[in-house]
Amino acid sequence: MKVVARLVPSLLMVAVALSCSFDKTAPDPALSLKKGGHDAGNPDCRVPRHGKSNRNNPIEFVCAIQIPGNVFTSSQKGWVEQSNATYFLSDASNNGVDVFDVRTHTYVGRVGGMAGNVGTGGGTAASNGAGPNAFVSAPRRGHGHDDDDDDDGHGDNRVLFVSDGNSTLHVVDMDSRSIIASISVAKSDCDGGTATTKFCGRSNEIDYDPVHHIVAVSNPNPLSYTRCTVAGANCTNAAGVTAAGAALEGYLTFVSARPPYKVLGHLTFGAGTVEGHVWVPQLNRFLLPMQGAPGGPFIEIINAKTMTKEPHRVYDCVALTGAASTGNNNLRVAGRYLWAQMCGRPMRLDPQTLTVLNVVTQVGTGDEDWFNPGDGTFLVTGADAVTGVASLGIMNAYTGAWLQNVPNIGGASPSAYARTNEIFTRVPFNAATDATNRCVVKGRGCVVVFAHTDTGHGDDDDDE
Repeated sequence: MKVVARLVPSLLMVAVALSCSFDKTAPDPALSLKKGGHDAGNPDCRVPRHGKSNRNNPIEFVCAIQIPGNVFTSSQKGWVEQSNATYFLSDASNNGVDVFDVRTHTYVGRVGGMAGNVGTGGGTAASNGAGPNAFVSAPRRGHGHDDDDDDDGHGDNRVLFVSDGNSTLHVVDMDSRSIIASISVAKSDCDGGTATTKFCGRSNEIDYDPVHHIVAVSNPNPLSYTRCTVAGANCTNAAGVTAAGAALEGYLTFVSARPPYKVLGHLTFGAGTVEGHVWVPQLNRFLLPMQGAPGGPFIEIINAKTMTKEPHRVYDCVALTGAASTGNNNLRVAGRYLWAQMCGRPMRLDPQTLTVLNVVTQVGTGDEDWFNPGDGTFLVTGADAVTGVASLGIMNAYTGAWLQNVPNIGGASPSAYARTNEIFTRVPFNAATDATNRCVVKGRGCVVVFAHTDTGHGDDDDDE
């Protein structure tokens, strides 16, 4: 993939003409709004129909899709399901998962019944961490590897696993957009079993092991439910709610991907925050980054079959980037490489030796990242290293070369649809960034869509 020059920010704001199909007989103002302002209420995402043909071209802002309901202020992740061209967005502000049709760029519904935007702790089932949080899909039948998926535009052979507040993992039918099972991933040292002794917090990062058919989900902030033994410390308050005890170590829960989705066990980690783990086929293991860990950062190596840890790999941020750090976010497999967001920079690693192959210096890091096999890119959200502007960072996933930063004020959690190479980022409403973000309607938050430009030359990428 060719390296392209940094785009001039003003060029990125050029309006793009309408080309998406939509139902003109029943426009819904909540679905999407044109950048130009006319025909408001109709989708306006002009995305090339043959995305792979222009994959060498720069990526630019295309449109913003509005979200109905309460103002979109609280969200953790987005997920593009490749099997049915659907974008799922965690929306704690509306107690559910928002669902968008990638082909029409419209909001099509919401999976409700989730925790919503509630506080951590508090000792009640309604205030034990916010959600929903993160996603992964797996074969409905619970057998076979990921190559047993079809790609016929229907998700009827896959289910979506959604982590939620209250230490809950939901299984969602993507066709009916409904929860078909809910599993508690609480463990005994943070859950006393009563309404006022639940302190395991929210479940968060999640991934799927297609070899052993296991979903692994993390609880990053559990607290002890133990009542006080010393006056004034960890006591029941005036309302009869148990105050939380000391913080406990974060943990993973292993859940069978086969109905009835049985909890197989838990694995606890040391000091630090468990972050976005990933299944690595080259190792037949989960790899889990630890954020803020003393002596770190480091990556835990986890055997899902035995639910045990193997010796972890420690990294020296000063040697890698010139600055001390314990930062360590999500991991992502990209072909024969592994990408990390570590020490404040995107890094490409050898997944078998976990050796760092190169460090990208042009952009910082954020939360979720994404590998798009459609154009061979690795995507992050972080600050442009020169301008400091919050941006979508784009790298060649195979060579490690930085390609482009696109301004993305307030945006986070990129995910992409490989057939058209469209990229989606969530932009929750924030008063400090609302005036300069890509959302057309201010004061609401939105989903922002990016794609390759229409002009350019043929497909001559160097990839695998």
